Amino acid sequence: MSDTRWTELSYGDGDAPAGRPPDVTAESNLAAAMADLEAARAAGDAARAELLADLLGCGGDLVIYAPARDHYGILLGSIPDADHVAVLVPGVGTDTNLRTQWLPSARNLYEAAESTVVILWKAYDEPPDLVTAAARTIVCDDDVRIAAGELTRFVHALPLQPHQSVTLVAHSFGSIVTGAALADHGLVCTDVVVAGSPGMTVDDLRQLHLDDAHFFAEEAPDDPVAELGLFGTEPTSPVFGGTRMRTNSPGHVEVRAHSEYFVPGSESLDNIVAVVTGRYGMVRVEEPTVAESAGGLVSWALRLPTLPIGVIARHYRGPGFRVLVNVRHAADLTANEAGNAVRDGIDAVGAALGRIGRLAGIRLPSDAEEDAP
Repeated sequence: MSDTRWTELSYGDGDAPAGRPPDVTAESNLAAAMADLEAARAAGDAARAELLADLLGCGGDLVIYAPARDHYGILLGSIPDADHVAVLVPGVGTDTNLRTQWLPSARNLYEAAESTVVILWKAYDEPPDLVTAAARTIVCDDDVRIAAGELTRFVHALPLQPHQSVTLVAHSFGSIVTGAALADHGLVCTDVVVAGSPGMTVDDLRQLHLDDAHFFAEEAPDDPVAELGLFGTEPTSPVFGGTRMRTNSPGHVEVRAHSEYFVPGSESLDNIVAVVTGRYGMVRVEEPTVAESAGGLVSWALRLPTLPIGVIARHYRGPGFRVLVNVRHAADLTANEAGNAVRDGIDAVGAALGRIGRLAGIRLPSDAEEDAP
């Protein structure tokens, strides 16, 4: 691909994104990766060889290749020929996650969405796991701020036509980077979808400068990461704003784990595709229960006294700013756990009343909902 428009989307190893040379293209990245693959095989580095083989064999263009930094970008499809562009921002992990989770997820989204280009943007420094992220108060670390700025520049450099939409699809820790890009770096896009998000560094949707009709979130029923609320209000909370999409309904492949949102045949992937392709009427909405609404309100009320601290911590970098960050971080965690406890308590009471009602021969509304197809 020799089109010079791509020089802003392609960079090689050792080059800061802002200073990438004009001769770095997808072709030069491809040549460098092929040479590195041969070197890895000659050195007996099986793990490295497997990663490079998967990158080269995924059927896309290598628009970002900086192996010393573990930064990669894969373009699936042709932007000039598409109506929609989806930028997939993955979460924390290792090269193994890139091979076994993120590349297949990008491919699944690409194959499911009509007239859509998918770009897997794994071009930021991330911690190996969320525990490490929390310990480092990553919400205010330079890593996230740098990543958010780079994501913004990358998206704004896409050679789009006026009729083309661009959707940010962020998973897990990628939603933290996306949230910082929207809140603090002026990222502009058509829609945002987050899946399995532990928070987006903000308290509500207004801080992301998005219309609530263009923000969508998913949370699988057994996803512990999405319930953490370590980095602000859960995006699926009724008090956050936007639309919570369903992940499971009859006739679809079941989705329960943190890594399953892009499984073919799942309702979660179908909903992501509906947003990416602008078919909002096909999005299946998860309506909040009374328990979830009550838990969300409790969590929000407990966060309320610390909101000014959060505003200051987003921009202040002077003496003591880490103390401010840690105070807010502790408040987020405490508030979210309290909200989850309230939600679970109400659910437990409702389940007990349901059992009593069934024993007494009383048919409750929840029973009818469970029986519905």
